[in-house]
Amino acid sequence: MAFGSTHRALKAEEVLRGYSIAFRLLPAPRALEPYCDLVISVKGEDLGAAMEALASGGVRPKSTYRKEGEGYVKV
Repeated sequence: MAFGSTHRALKAEEVLRGYSIAFRLLPAPRALEPYCDLVISVKGEDLGAAMEALASGGVRPKSTYRKEGEGYVKV
């Protein structure tokens, strides 16, 4: 998930920690660098819960991507 700013990514990290959802805060891959500096990665099966938690915390990703091969596809 890309948030468009470091501040929003860190806020999302705070929200997800409060919901005990497994995630990883990572530097943005080169392909996503134009959209953000940090991304949050969750497993596919946790995406729905993560999106609900973020919405209830008032933070929504700017875009959500899925890794396919060497690239990323917008979800």
